[in-house]
Amino acid sequence: MRLLLTILIFGIYPVCFLGQQGLKDWEGDWKGEMSVYNNGKIDLIVKTEMHIQPSTRCKNCWDWLTSYYRDSLTEDVGVIVKDYWMALDSTNGCNMVLHEPDQDGINIHFQKMGSMIMGSYSVSAYDGLGNDNPEKQTIYYSQYQLEDDVLTFDISFFEYDLSKFGLDELNSNVGMMLPIGKQLSVLYRVKK
Repeated sequence: MRLLLTILIFGIYPVCFLGQQGLKDWEGDWKGEMSVYNNGKIDLIVKTEMHIQPSTRCKNCWDWLTSYYRDSLTEDVGVIVKDYWMALDSTNGCNMVLHEPDQDGINIHFQKMGSMIMGSYSVSAYDGLGNDNPEKQTIYYSQYQLEDDVLTFDISFFEYDLSKFGLDELNSNVGMMLPIGKQLSVLYRVKK
């Protein structure tokens, strides 16, 4: 019993406590580029800026404003702004929730582990006519990582095809996840 309590106190609690420190180290202005990969090759490079600051929207919240500047090579000049906010989950300080108000208020749950924040979610795929295809799901895996003054944001896309199951050596169903693409942003802290 003492061993279990020792593990809980010195092993698990510090990880959650660090998660409760929130995003203080992440606060500030960030600039860099997002590379969009398609079929393993860079398809597009977009200038990107991110501003992270404490929010007044809720307790233990941070505004997470991201601006994507459209590709000047295609003469489609402009900006796409994503006004998200990240909040500590009140039930567990290691969990965070990204609120996407421009996506009908979708909440994406993340796990904060040290210098990384990661999470995944799925969306139904559509057929050629725009109808929902329940056989296929698009899986999104997101990972933020902070190392000194470099913030890396990686989103990978997979198609999960329920119609293409196989059996592994334990005779368990194994579904196919086919890579679709990736967006990799590397941002640098703006020194003031």
